[in-house]
Amino acid sequence: SGTCYIKFVKYHDKSDCGEINDCDFYFKKLEVYDSTRSQLVYVEKTDDATNRDTVNFAADIPDTKWEYSFTMKTNDTIKLRTEVWDADSPSNDDKKRDIDDLVIPFNVITATSTWTHDFALSNPYGYFRIKIKISCDQHFEGKGCNYCSDNYYTSACDKYCVPVEG
Repeated sequence: SGTCYIKFVKYHDKSDCGEINDCDFYFKKLEVYDSTRSQLVYVEKTDDATNRDTVNFAADIPDTKWEYSFTMKTNDTIKLRTEVWDADSPSNDDKKRDIDDLVIPFNVITATSTWTHDFALSNPYGYFRIKIKISCDQHFEGKGCNYCSDNYYTSACDKYCVPVEG
């Protein structure tokens, strides 16, 4: 177990929004949840990224928080889901697509203090990119914080590390 840090980095879409660079993307119901469907991150609606087919989240929509942290369970996965919209007028916005298939298993992520793990969901229409880093709880180490540190062992399936005796 440990802590997961997630940073939303970039979204690119090849949708036809009319004129070149006429997309004013925003995101509704941006959420991250775990394998039990417990919600870890939720943003109801972001501001618009005006006239861009590529959205660099922190720069183009600065009033929204783009970095989050939450407790992760050993051997778990997280899933990202959102709706991508093009702002046209208050009553004429276009829903461009649903993104709901970016799945990230923790057992492929090594604990580090830098944003070294880059995940992207790519399809013919574009991509959604995030970065992740994790830190392990005390006595845990390895990919996904799945292993007990030296002088500790586990006898339970949930990887509860206990001191080695003797």
